[in-house]
Amino acid sequence: MTIEQAQTDAQSPQSNFKFPFLGSPEWLKPFSASPVNSYVAAWHDALGFVASRLQEQADYAKNMAECSDPAEALKCHAEFVQNSLKRSYADGSKIFDTLRASFSSAQPGK
Repeated sequence: MTIEQAQTDAQSPQSNFKFPFLGSPEWLKPFSASPVNSYVAAWHDALGFVASRLQEQADYAKNMAECSDPAEALKCHAEFVQNSLKRSYADGSKIFDTLRASFSSAQPGK
């Protein structure tokens, strides 16, 4: 295949297909604002959860690097695990409470 033929094939109408609904927000109209807002709130909480867990892991790695003996490292590890489980449970509950509240308020008749 020559270079000219490859360039012609690359510029064919088949390869320039565009999705008409991506340029216009009209395709979003069938969706109710309430479920979309619920998912946005849940994603906001979930991303905050991930960010805080990553920060905790970075702090944990720093603390482990500063440990001078195995007993101190074991204590640091135990504290990290205990605090991590507590915060993960609390943040997970918060995410599900946000979803539950937003969907229950979106139900007709409420």
